[in-house]
Amino acid sequence: MHWADVVAEKLLESGSEHVISSGITPSGPIHLGSMREILTADAIVKAVNDKGGKARLVYVADNADPLRRVYPFLDEGKYKELVGFPLAEIPAPKGDESYDQYFLRPFFEALERVGVYPEVVNNYQFYQEGKFEECTKRIIGQSETVREILETVSGRQLPKNWFPWTFKDNDGRLCTGKVTKYDWPYVTFENEKGEEVTNNMAIGEGKLPWRLDWPSKWKVLGVTFEAFGKDHATKGGSYDTGKEIIEKILGSKVPHHIVYEWINLKGKGAMHSSTGLAIPAEEMLRMVPPEVIRWLIMQPQPNRHIDFDPGLGLLNSVDKYDRTEQDFYDKKLEENSTRAFELSQIESLSKNKPQVLPYKHLVTLTQSKDGNDEIIATLRRTGYIENLDGNGRKRLETRTKCIEGWLEKHAPESVKFVIQEEPPEIEFNKEDQKRINLLREKMSEVGWTPDEIHDSFYELQEASKTPAKEYFRIMYSVILGKEKGPRLGFFLATMGRDFVTERLGAY
Repeated sequence: MHWADVVAEKLLESGSEHVISSGITPSGPIHLGSMREILTADAIVKAVNDKGGKARLVYVADNADPLRRVYPFLDEGKYKELVGFPLAEIPAPKGDESYDQYFLRPFFEALERVGVYPEVVNNYQFYQEGKFEECTKRIIGQSETVREILETVSGRQLPKNWFPWTFKDNDGRLCTGKVTKYDWPYVTFENEKGEEVTNNMAIGEGKLPWRLDWPSKWKVLGVTFEAFGKDHATKGGSYDTGKEIIEKILGSKVPHHIVYEWINLKGKGAMHSSTGLAIPAEEMLRMVPPEVIRWLIMQPQPNRHIDFDPGLGLLNSVDKYDRTEQDFYDKKLEENSTRAFELSQIESLSKNKPQVLPYKHLVTLTQSKDGNDEIIATLRRTGYIENLDGNGRKRLETRTKCIEGWLEKHAPESVKFVIQEEPPEIEFNKEDQKRINLLREKMSEVGWTPDEIHDSFYELQEASKTPAKEYFRIMYSVILGKEKGPRLGFFLATMGRDFVTERLGAY
């Protein structure tokens, strides 16, 4: 049974209605690693609903949190003085919107493309609207018990003057301080300068510390399940303290949960917005078909890390997805793989098996043909497709657009090429001239299919006792101006015999 269905069955044992929660602090570009969390939650929502339950997906934007430091992607001069301010209150790196929305907006647009439509909770507004008022009063009213829980579970001692609220200073920064007076909803504290400042907690002047904020959100939203990263699941971590706070202080049940592993950029390590080692979700969708992104996350168990290679490995990932799709329609997949494929779909599955459009061939055609009409005509001529219906054409257009995005930013140089309009100026030696003549003769008579063209280079190898790679080198050189390129049999078949023989004849 797929992991999403296992969780769904466990949830339905405790009731038919569920609130599945996910969230992020929008401190920087929201990346594929963060998308794993919400796609994991989305899979469980779908599984609960498929089994007759009723589940909602809630996404919390933790924009009341402060800017903790000047991250590598930020302007030091602009943001040095803004450290400590709530993300919802500081300007974006570019444009007129706020910092939090600058990073949240493209992420939510990306979520729509992968078929995820959560109810978005603006945590900053929740504080301003007094949504945490009851939780905050309970926590302050039992602050000694809260202190004991936090110290016992986390193993860390809190300061003597600790108060369960992160204050807001006169200048707007979030800060710590010594309480001098408390009378709900007002708290007065002494800041670092010795000044007395009063906060109205009922309207979000300040916020609860994270270890109290998280269980308060569970309480207010009625959360029954949440997926979160392994950093929160360490012994004595925020989930362990949250369990105690939600039960003993706020009087609600502990949500069920799954801990997910990081997504690593191959050869570089785990993605993190704060370090700049990340590919933003919207950039991912400019180079990876959305159903493939879902499949990469639905396939493995959440507690297994994923190595993502945005280079050549991406082509292999799409090819694996395509083989899985064919096996799904041929009913060759086992149960887990079948369910992972179903949960990967953005739209309803087609009744008919889609035609296979080899992704690596599309990479070649996207660079050598002028638009989708030419690509479709070439695929028909080379026998790879017959007629494309509306869905097939839409799929092809999505994929060629993704390939363009991939070629622009992440494809290795070895994959990129430009067909030279004029024969490149190359001085071949006498041996190469003989090989060019043999090549031209062979290209004039060979059957013009990818396989026959490919095999002809090895026929030349046998006949001339010259390695086939020498003929490959020459062919790439006269057409592309470099010694390597795409799979030659398919590439030449898409060019047309006359173009190839005329180009060889120019030498």
